Amino acid sequence: MEHNNAKSIIFYNGPSEKSSCGYCKKDNSMYSNGMWASSLTVEAYQDMIDRGWRRAGKYCYKSIMDKTCCPLYTIRCEALNFEISKSQKKIIKRVSSFLKNGECEKCQVNTKQAEREPFMKYEMQDVQNHDDKMKITNTDYLFDEEQQSTSVIGSHDSTLVVTNKEDSEQVVSLNSNHNSETQKEIKKVKPGKGADPNLPSPKKKKFLRIQKKLAKDPSFVPTITPPQQKSLEEFIAENDLVSTKEDKKLKVSLVKTGTEAFSRTFTAGATLFAKYQITVHNDKPDDCDMEQYLSFLVDSPLKEQKSSHPDHPGYGSFHQQYWLGDKLIAVGVLDILPKCVSSVYLFYDPDYHHMVLGTYSSLREICLVRQLHNMSPDLKYYYMGYYIHTCPKMRYKAKIRPSYLLCPLKYTWHAIDKCIPKLENKIYSIFDESDDSQEDDIFPIDNILILYRGSLMPYSAYKKYGSKKHQDEHINEYKTLIGPKLVRQLIYCIMD
Repeated sequence: MEHNNAKSIIFYNGPSEKSSCGYCKKDNSMYSNGMWASSLTVEAYQDMIDRGWRRAGKYCYKSIMDKTCCPLYTIRCEALNFEISKSQKKIIKRVSSFLKNGECEKCQVNTKQAEREPFMKYEMQDVQNHDDKMKITNTDYLFDEEQQSTSVIGSHDSTLVVTNKEDSEQVVSLNSNHNSETQKEIKKVKPGKGADPNLPSPKKKKFLRIQKKLAKDPSFVPTITPPQQKSLEEFIAENDLVSTKEDKKLKVSLVKTGTEAFSRTFTAGATLFAKYQITVHNDKPDDCDMEQYLSFLVDSPLKEQKSSHPDHPGYGSFHQQYWLGDKLIAVGVLDILPKCVSSVYLFYDPDYHHMVLGTYSSLREICLVRQLHNMSPDLKYYYMGYYIHTCPKMRYKAKIRPSYLLCPLKYTWHAIDKCIPKLENKIYSIFDESDDSQEDDIFPIDNILILYRGSLMPYSAYKKYGSKKHQDEHINEYKTLIGPKLVRQLIYCIMD
């Protein structure tokens, strides 16, 4: 990972109380702290999500766990040790069946199972006001930041393969290119009465064959080899090779936001987003127009960063696009960070809900983590946003194993199987019950870097200008929420 001189600048908002909850749909029941991020390095944001923060566009929020109606626990999966379940295999096979035959069981969209995360909405007026203030506070001349540039992606033996030369620095194809044998046809089993109870079971037949061999040769030593389990990559590879027709081929591409390649697909993404929100979440057209799409799913505070590996797509914000022929059917909004791939949001064409694209895209994103790990050994986790035990449709995340929840007090990771019994008894639970002392809190607030009227100064110097009422209280609150490591790195912007 190459060094980046970019700075992280935030505008701390403080508590946002009594807002409507996107999970239980109650009014005046959700409590959180928030901040606007003008810019964030990927290292800073990695540290933030490891303290329970999460972004929606450029707005970052953290649940007030002991007050809110639905406590939000950060959840991550150890992608390298991922255990694929039978139900997840069935979903991959369902996608394969659709790609091969063009048909799938039709059923009504089930909104209870249709989402991975709710769409976090904030007033567009607040977004506009924030953007206007950012324009007034011109910070570009203060720092010698690197200009945004795309990472060079090769087309060597890596699983990440460039789709074409024109977009070689912007689009990465994520379809597996394994040189495996031609896939076997899926056999259609004829209806019947089932197994004949008078015949021995397959295990019994194998035992009888061994008995016959021992009768002929007493020195015979039977060897039993366990069936070889397919990896997730092998299941996905079979899926990608099913269809030979171009209009039925599923192509998955990773596109960096802000690039020319992304601009060419912007309208398709915005149109798909609106269709998904209106059909699945009953949004009004004004609530999911192009401006909303741009503000919350395209704009990002993350400063892109190159990787030292030539085939690595780099770090920052991306859209993972799922194309069926020339039709965009799903988009996973992702952040690639030093230690993880973090899922921001997923939206898809409701006409293809039978493919269970929510779970299917999660499996592809786990594959992406494993591919990137080969180029960046520290990157090995898949962050799924929040686990909300009070929201039944969010509990599916517990089935992506092995997964861990973040303790809201000690910020340590704990196996989800051990956390769920506690959450059954109490919606807000502390997972780390050790007597370890709290974090080192010796950094004085007077040393916190403040950006005020275009000048960078310690908080002690800012107070000479006459600090606002309750400013110390806000600064101390902010320091506690982001922790001793980040408080030394982030720049706290104050505007009149």
